[in-house]
Amino acid sequence: MTPQKKHELETMYQMVDEAEAIVANPNRSIEEFGNLLNESWQIKRTLTRNITNDSLDEIYEAGRSAGALGGKLLGAGGGGFMLFFVPPDKRRELRLRLKNLLCVPFSFSSRGSHVVVHEPEETYDKALTAERSEVYAQQTPAK
Repeated sequence: MTPQKKHELETMYQMVDEAEAIVANPNRSIEEFGNLLNESWQIKRTLTRNITNDSLDEIYEAGRSAGALGGKLLGAGGGGFMLFFVPPDKRRELRLRLKNLLCVPFSFSSRGSHVVVHEPEETYDKALTAERSEVYAQQTPAK
């Protein structure tokens, strides 16, 4: 391993502690977490060519240009999710920009590990219902 890659990995490990410090301290801006996600993604994608591809880069850049502060690729090869940290006032713009992709809302929980099932018909956040309906409305198929 090159000294540069070793340094980048060490930096990423340190980011875990920094992320925990951000979310645990009510005096810190949660937006710092979004910026840390972006910094981590930028480092991670330099480690190997297999981290990302043109399609993922396009999704990430579209998310960032729509207002996401940062993001992270979740899941393993061949499938998964791109998680974005988006300030509330930019969520609609992000959904419009990425409307061809499935949006799976989530929330943080303090109850520990549990099974999660995405059921699109279920309302997770009532404040998002109208916005999601508008952005993801079914188009009438052409005959």
